[in-house]
Amino acid sequence: MPSLSADGLSARDRRTLTLGAAAVVCVLVLYTLIPFVRQWSEREQLIAARRGELSRLRGVKNAESVLRTAVNARLSRAEEYPQRPVSAATAPLAAGVLQGVLQRYADDSQLSVSELNVAGEPDSTSVPLAALPATLIALGDVYGVADLLSRVQHGTTLLEVRELTVQVNPARRADGGGELLQVTLVVRAPFVIE
Repeated sequence: MPSLSADGLSARDRRTLTLGAAAVVCVLVLYTLIPFVRQWSEREQLIAARRGELSRLRGVKNAESVLRTAVNARLSRAEEYPQRPVSAATAPLAAGVLQGVLQRYADDSQLSVSELNVAGEPDSTSVPLAALPATLIALGDVYGVADLLSRVQHGTTLLEVRELTVQVNPARRADGGGELLQVTLVVRAPFVIE
């Protein structure tokens, strides 16, 4: 028969209660300690990231004059070459940029675009830069056609004219209409992937 102490509990019951109380205390300590440690760790990581950002910003600030000189040198070199290739992240995006450039040139020249096709695979066989083919068919008067050609020649986008056809609009010719001209312009635009 187990021996009973003065409080009526056996030694085994006291050990069980002591171990149970210790387990409850451990669970409560871990329940509060683990989130605290996790929060502390996240805060330390955030502080380290902010310190890294701050040191990089200080480095940029300290190198401001060098960076400004480099930017000015690049700008002066860029001014020597006013026409630049189309630049985009991918070839389809470059095609979209080229389409926008040609549409803007036609709109600014008061030409009505009947077809604008920037499709096909980029041609990279014969030139150092890959080039996108594009075809523009537009209607307008002689002044609009001349303005379009001027924009293609002197614009900021580098375009190589492969074919140019200007004719009296066939639909208007049959009607005996006015002097609307149809211009067909086939270009290749070099592009770079950024």
